[in-house]
Amino acid sequence: MTDERSATATNWKLSRRRYLGSVGTVGAVGVAGCADGTSTSDEQTSPSEQPVEGVDTPTAEAASGIVDVGAGSYTTTLPSGEGTPPEQVYATDDLSAPYPTNDWWSSVLFEQYGSPMWAHPFVGVPTSEGLDLTHPTEWTFSNASGDTNRNNVAAMDDSKDFTLSTTGESFLDTQCTGYGDWHTDIRWGAGDSSTPTLDVTFTQGSPFVFADVTGADAELSFASTPTVWADRGNVLGLSLDGHHYGVYAPDGATWNGLGSVTLTSALGEGSYLTVAVLPEATATTLSRYESYAYNHITGTTVSWTYDESVAEVRTTHTFETTTRTESTTTGTIAALYPHQRKHTNATLDSDTFVSPRGTMQTTTGTSFETVLDLPPVLPYLPDVGSVDQTRLAGYVDDVEAESPLVRSGPDSPGDGTYWTGKNYERLAQLRPIAEQVGDSAAADTFLTALRDDLETWLDATVSGSTDSEDVFYYDDVWGTLIGYNDSFGSGADLNDHHFHYGYYIKAAAEIARTNPTWADASNWGGMVDHVIRDYANPSRTDAMYPFLRNFSPYAGHSWASGNAGYDLGNNQESSSESVSAYAAILLYGVYTDDTELRDLGAYLLAHETAAVDEYWYDVDEENHPDEWQYSYAAIVWGAGYKYDTWWTDDVEAIHGINVLPVGGHSLSLGRNRSAAAATYAELVDANGGDDFDYWPDVLWQYRSFSDPADALGLFEANASSYAVEFGESKAHTYRWLTAMDGLGAVDANVSADTPLAAVFNNGTTKTYVAYNAGDTETTVSFTDGTSLTVPANALATTTAESESDDATGSNAPTIESASTTTSQSGPWTNVDIDWSVSDTDGDFRSVSVELRDATETTLDSEMTAVSGADASGESNLRTKDTPATVSLTATDAANQTTTTTDTV
Repeated sequence: MTDERSATATNWKLSRRRYLGSVGTVGAVGVAGCADGTSTSDEQTSPSEQPVEGVDTPTAEAASGIVDVGAGSYTTTLPSGEGTPPEQVYATDDLSAPYPTNDWWSSVLFEQYGSPMWAHPFVGVPTSEGLDLTHPTEWTFSNASGDTNRNNVAAMDDSKDFTLSTTGESFLDTQCTGYGDWHTDIRWGAGDSSTPTLDVTFTQGSPFVFADVTGADAELSFASTPTVWADRGNVLGLSLDGHHYGVYAPDGATWNGLGSVTLTSALGEGSYLTVAVLPEATATTLSRYESYAYNHITGTTVSWTYDESVAEVRTTHTFETTTRTESTTTGTIAALYPHQRKHTNATLDSDTFVSPRGTMQTTTGTSFETVLDLPPVLPYLPDVGSVDQTRLAGYVDDVEAESPLVRSGPDSPGDGTYWTGKNYERLAQLRPIAEQVGDSAAADTFLTALRDDLETWLDATVSGSTDSEDVFYYDDVWGTLIGYNDSFGSGADLNDHHFHYGYYIKAAAEIARTNPTWADASNWGGMVDHVIRDYANPSRTDAMYPFLRNFSPYAGHSWASGNAGYDLGNNQESSSESVSAYAAILLYGVYTDDTELRDLGAYLLAHETAAVDEYWYDVDEENHPDEWQYSYAAIVWGAGYKYDTWWTDDVEAIHGINVLPVGGHSLSLGRNRSAAAATYAELVDANGGDDFDYWPDVLWQYRSFSDPADALGLFEANASSYAVEFGESKAHTYRWLTAMDGLGAVDANVSADTPLAAVFNNGTTKTYVAYNAGDTETTVSFTDGTSLTVPANALATTTAESESDDATGSNAPTIESASTTTSQSGPWTNVDIDWSVSDTDGDFRSVSVELRDATETTLDSEMTAVSGADASGESNLRTKDTPATVSLTATDAANQTTTTTDTV
């Protein structure tokens, strides 16, 4: 739940986050959870389990509430006047802290009944009567209140098909009775002996909902009379409004009320019931799902390994089941999201389900594995490109002269965790730039300011220079670490911890880059571990923090809202800050030689960036609804997408919020150059040109992924007058743009046997970059056969000629034909382009078409994902302005392009 707004101040335009406390539906209620006791994901000891001297224990707490952790400390005494998460816990008494928050089902823990839970393919809404269920298949489009961008909300219709309940009275509340990595167990009637009980297991990616009923009969209440197309006594096949369901009761059960809106059953020889959403209404499908319907899901567990030698992250998703008497097989049916099915070797079935994330495809068994590439990551860009060193040094001096270097942000409190973190990012970026221009004094100044302020926050016994407490408070009701002053609901609602705290870990990583002893557990490393464990804990047995608070393992990305108390489910806006937070863990793990944290960062980063490609940027144009006019989403919700932000409908902010902060962690945004070009063209079209005034520096840096020369030109045209984004500096923007202009496109087809490496291709030269955090020289091997010797604690580069027949195995594509027809429809000029393209290497990636006016401003664009050796298609563009030219660009997997341009 991210929120930034512009505000003008002296020589920069300040971004702003504003917590919208009235948006959510959650009141003053609470949460609880349970742990499953399984081992850590990579079978290594987590930071919380290491017997480190000086790390806090229950006996270490003094009467003051200060708990010492190495050189730092946190407090268990709430700072005066600060808000905390609610005290009431909607969970059974056998569960205890730490509690999972920020997930697709977390509203159950915060609310009397909970908000809609978008599990996919099911959506469930807990109520006083039971669990409302449906399989949404239809998109709805609307405008966010007051927004000028038309139909900018795409959400699936979750109108109820039926309620899963009992024949007893209404329920007082719902309570969580357990959970796994992507499932939850919920009980109706836990706190009221006068009502029956209904226990439900609800699982992400599962077509099954499992229920147990005691003290009454099972009841299914439909919105209208369903069509019953199969009646096998205990098993029913039925349909409603085009949605198909199977109902599976124990042997001997029968159903009463057939032909009406209410079905009831005494459940025969058992007390359990399974409802399944079916891909089609056939007897064969009903029987196939019956084979797995009696395997109750009781555990969901993710595990991962990072193979440094091949830069791959292998992730296993495991389902545990308890079989009923009627079970005829083992395992379960699981519906895989696009980011899973595209990267698995598991056998996929022919069954598919519509979902807000795109088409889900099923597999059967007890587990499946995905394999993802670790995206290219660097601590900073190398000193290459046509940079004016004197000019760059002057920009560094300008920041060095500022006082204070850790500034107050534009929101109240401006010294809270978010704005403090933005300061840390800026200083962490500036230090290596100062080193590159040989200004050791400035580098030391930036490092000292960064370290002093961070240590103030990590030590509860000292206060900073502002009104902020500058302290971390441990809340033992929830099992969470809250920084005060908090920002945008990070305290009371537990929002955005990964966004905020990721900046703190980035700061710790930059300090540890040249001073790893600073991060020893006996120094500041113990408190740094606490911050990491709060938002990305790799351990399920940690007594203080939940497993992976913000990251949702099955969804493949993070959620921002702590309570998920929205009709559209949970949400995440600033995916780029999430990527930055996980890259920070990777960097910190590399610099401190902590392989568990390194591998954790690699796992989180590989999945988050893959999900960003799929669901925020939809690079293959497969997941967003066809009827939606936007190809990019600023906010991903459980129910769909928004082309919007939490605070403004300015299109620069809408696009920039999923770019900032820009750094060596951002290179995944350039893995698909054509997609980046198409998204930028959409921004320019919506903005009415590339004359940016909101976050120009952020957007120029994004432009560098598709056209670095154009990006640098925009900077040069505005260098003396543009407003600098709060977390940016003119030094960093200039250094980034000149470096990217020299480096060229990100070449994601080549990887290295070290986590901090990247390859670039500017069409004539390939540049290989790697960072060595070790104390001895090392040789880095790249997958195309290139080797690079990197000195200790240094960044190094080497180059090679970029040839059409080099190790990328790709010749440039050929445009066989392109014909254009134009028509008029009211104020709109419609331009249709029929095209045919070929590629001798068979490694096509995309075809993009841009419609431009006489000034070369992009009016509309369209990108089509293609593969193989040849492709043809039609692109349809339109504009209310006067078009002059249309250009068609074919791109292959090696980012080689061929372009043709015609007049309109």
